[in-house]
Amino acid sequence: MMIKFIYLSIENDASDHWNYCQNHKIPFVTVKRINKTYYEVFYDITNFKVNHEEISENIKNIFVSYSEFFCLPFYEMDSYLDQLYFFRFPVKEGHQDIICTQLFEFLLKRIK
Repeated sequence: MMIKFIYLSIENDASDHWNYCQNHKIPFVTVKRINKTYYEVFYDITNFKVNHEEISENIKNIFVSYSEFFCLPFYEMDSYLDQLYFFRFPVKEGHQDIICTQLFEFLLKRIK
């Protein structure tokens, strides 16, 4: 079974998962708790020859719709919107597994 993402913690760094993703030529996706309400999702596809700007913009648009639909406070998302590439974003607790899984599938289709 393919590992689509991992949870980061003090005991769990991303190096093994990074190597796994590189060896299998799949997107690198992680998630970590940032406070009692939110998790932060991060993905990296920079080693693939794809249009990073277009993919980043697609993910950003999805995130903006998500944040509006789930009424995320602007102060929770504002700092994320200024990234050069939209590789990191917050999600509400309880949404992280499905979002990371779907993000992985979305990215996988674009790098293959």
